[in-house]
Amino acid sequence: MGLVFEAHHRFTRRVVALKLLPDEHRRKKEPRSRLLREAHALTHVRHPGIVEVLDAGVCAEFGPYVVMEMLDGRTLDGILAARRRLSIADTVQVGRQVCDAVAHANSRGVVHRDLKPSNFFVARNEIGEEMVKLIDMGVAAVAEQELQQNGGKLTHAHEVLGTPEYMAPEQLWGREIDQRTDVYAIGMSLYECLTGEVPYNGSYPEVLVQVNDAPGPPGVRDKRHDVPPALAVVIETALEKEAADRFQTATELGRALVAASGLTPARSALLAAPADDAPNSTETPLEEEPERAIKLVRKKAPRGDGDRPSAVEPIPQHRRQHVRAPYVTPVVLRSKTGSEIQARSEEISEEGMLVVSPIGFALGAPAEVRFATPLTGEMIALPAVVRWTREGRGRTAMGLEFAGVPDVVRANIAQYIGMLPAAQQG
Repeated sequence: MGLVFEAHHRFTRRVVALKLLPDEHRRKKEPRSRLLREAHALTHVRHPGIVEVLDAGVCAEFGPYVVMEMLDGRTLDGILAARRRLSIADTVQVGRQVCDAVAHANSRGVVHRDLKPSNFFVARNEIGEEMVKLIDMGVAAVAEQELQQNGGKLTHAHEVLGTPEYMAPEQLWGREIDQRTDVYAIGMSLYECLTGEVPYNGSYPEVLVQVNDAPGPPGVRDKRHDVPPALAVVIETALEKEAADRFQTATELGRALVAASGLTPARSALLAAPADDAPNSTETPLEEEPERAIKLVRKKAPRGDGDRPSAVEPIPQHRRQHVRAPYVTPVVLRSKTGSEIQARSEEISEEGMLVVSPIGFALGAPAEVRFATPLTGEMIALPAVVRWTREGRGRTAMGLEFAGVPDVVRANIAQYIGMLPAAQQG
């Protein structure tokens, strides 16, 4: 329901992110209230792991707006679209940081209730260190005393808000939620980071039926056998159907992730592009988890025997001739029949682009991609061919190879990539 623009402060020239409502929602009472409530929630839970709000208000022409810090990086959802799954170490470090931010928000009386990879932003700070930030509080539940001071409730009893695949059972059922609801959503996001998929897919009614019929999601080691048993138990405990059986706070979950993995708190390395398109490169399993890790995890065996091969199939590798770099911007895809699809890019190089689309094209299919060029913002349309596709969660990641690039555009892309830190080039 929101549109986010890059903007520049007229006097300070600071680059900021400006969030507005699209035209169809700009005059509606509830979307207007939600956007300003988000600004309040983000300010109320200020934390290094949560995007900072700089200003908010109502413009006579464009309606309510929120001004936030501009982040340099990518969403975790975009990274997963490119790689499909993460290393065990990166998954743990992402989870640890998310848990820290969510625990702080929960302690301030805010339940996020829409935690998912698209709301986890992997950014670089001023000194180049990688960090994970929560970027959306649009449907957050704020403590009752805060609501009374800021316009009352926007969500009514039994109303369901959020993304079904990541919703805890009590949230799907329209029952009362609390911080354990966020614990479940973190667990589901980490399940996807490790396995490359979520166990429940579809519309709200479809996901509700799947959750009701299943005792729980498939075991982590059924999907990826190199995950340490204790770490699998941590994820599965976070995904328990009954809230009382989960970790009771995000702090508990974060500590268990670190202990079960045997890792010390560190930075993730997700903005450094992998060497090729194939996200399933061989990974050396972590050493056997220490005894102290097992004690922190609830005493239960991981689901599945862990002896099955990984369910994630390798994707044929396609070596690049040109350096690529993150480039997130809206694109329009036009098929050979003339139909147009709204999509977004994730990466760009002189030879092509990685896009995420609600509808996929066939391998080898021709397409036209229209987008704003880096640096200049000039709108261009380039012919392209689909070289690989990967489907998941109602969207398709596609590798497009440009069929012809004007020299001026090629130079523009090369200049943009050359301006980025080496760690973001691949």
